[in-house]
Amino acid sequence: MKTDSLIELEFEGDTAKVDLWYPRSEPIKAIEVGLMDVRAADSLRIEYDFERDGYVIKQASRFSWPADDEVCDPDWQEVHFVKAWARNTTEHR
Repeated sequence: MKTDSLIELEFEGDTAKVDLWYPRSEPIKAIEVGLMDVRAADSLRIEYDFERDGYVIKQASRFSWPADDEVCDPDWQEVHFVKAWARNTTEHR
Protein backbone atom coordinates (compact mmCIF):
# COMPACT_ATOMS: atom_id res chain seq x y z
CA MET A 1 0.00 0.00 0.00
CA LYS A 2 1.57 3.28 -1.05
CA THR A 3 0.68 6.00 1.47
CA ASP A 4 2.69 8.87 0.00
CA SER A 5 5.04 9.39 -2.92
CA LEU A 6 7.95 9.50 -0.44
CA ILE A 7 7.01 6.56 1.80
CA GLU A 8 5.84 3.07 0.93
CA LEU A 9 4.27 0.88 3.60
CA GLU A 10 3.35 -2.77 3.18
CA PHE A 11 2.54 -5.65 5.48
CA GLU A 12 4.04 -9.12 5.24
CA GLY A 13 2.90 -11.55 7.92
CA ASP A 14 3.71 -10.02 11.30
CA THR A 15 6.01 -7.35 9.82
CA ALA A 16 5.29 -3.78 8.66
CA LYS A 17 7.79 -2.86 5.95
CA VAL A 18 8.63 0.81 5.29
CA ASP A 19 10.65 2.18 2.39
CA LEU A 20 11.82 5.80 2.08
CA TRP A 21 12.12 6.95 -1.50
CA TYR A 22 15.24 9.03 -2.21
CA PRO A 23 15.82 10.50 1.27
CA ARG A 24 18.82 12.49 0.01
CA SER A 25 16.58 14.76 -2.04
CA GLU A 26 13.22 14.64 -0.26
CA PRO A 27 12.09 16.29 2.98
CA ILE A 28 11.58 12.99 4.83
CA LYS A 29 14.96 11.85 6.16
CA ALA A 30 14.04 9.48 9.01
CA ILE A 31 11.53 6.93 10.24
CA GLU A 32 10.48 7.19 13.87
CA VAL A 33 9.41 3.90 15.41
CA GLY A 34 7.39 3.92 18.61
CA LEU A 35 5.81 1.25 20.76
CA MET A 36 2.13 1.39 21.69
CA ASP A 37 1.77 -1.10 24.55
CA VAL A 38 1.49 -1.19 28.31
CA ARG A 39 5.28 -1.47 28.34
CA ALA A 40 6.98 1.92 28.10
CA ALA A 41 9.87 2.28 25.66
CA ASP A 42 11.73 5.14 24.00
CA SER A 43 11.00 5.70 20.35
CA LEU A 44 13.82 5.20 17.84
CA ARG A 45 14.71 7.17 14.75
CA ILE A 46 16.28 5.37 11.82
CA GLU A 47 18.16 7.33 9.18
CA TYR A 48 20.56 6.39 6.42
CA ASP A 49 24.03 7.93 6.52
CA PHE A 50 25.25 7.97 2.92
CA GLU A 51 28.77 9.11 3.85
CA ARG A 52 29.31 6.12 6.17
CA ASP A 53 27.08 3.84 4.06
CA GLY A 54 24.84 2.50 6.78
CA TYR A 55 21.89 2.98 9.10
CA VAL A 56 22.01 5.34 12.08
CA ILE A 57 19.74 4.53 15.03
CA LYS A 58 19.00 7.42 17.37
CA GLN A 59 17.21 7.86 20.70
CA ALA A 60 15.98 11.05 22.29
CA SER A 61 17.69 12.22 25.45
CA ARG A 62 15.06 14.75 26.63
CA PHE A 63 11.39 14.06 27.21
CA SER A 64 10.11 17.13 29.04
CA TRP A 65 10.53 20.87 28.66
CA PRO A 66 9.55 24.05 30.47
CA ALA A 67 6.04 25.25 29.56
CA ASP A 68 7.45 28.29 27.72
CA ASP A 69 9.92 26.27 25.58
CA GLU A 70 8.91 26.88 21.97
CA VAL A 71 11.40 24.40 20.46
CA CYS A 72 10.95 21.28 22.66
CA ASP A 73 14.09 19.69 21.19
CA PRO A 74 14.26 15.98 22.14
CA ASP A 75 18.02 16.01 21.34
CA TRP A 76 18.14 12.88 19.18
CA GLN A 77 21.54 11.19 19.57
CA GLU A 78 23.11 8.28 17.71
CA VAL A 79 23.13 5.11 19.81
CA HIS A 80 24.06 2.59 17.14
CA PHE A 81 25.37 2.39 13.57
CA VAL A 82 24.69 -0.56 11.27
CA LYS A 83 26.93 -0.82 8.21
CA ALA A 84 25.11 -1.53 4.95
CA TRP A 85 25.68 -5.07 3.74
CA ALA A 86 27.57 -5.90 6.96
CA ARG A 87 26.01 -9.37 7.08
CA ASN A 88 26.14 -10.06 3.36
CA THR A 89 27.45 -13.53 2.65
CA THR A 90 27.86 -15.66 -0.41
CA GLU A 91 27.35 -18.90 1.50
CA HIS A 92 24.25 -20.93 0.67
CA ARG A 93 22.52 -23.13 3.17
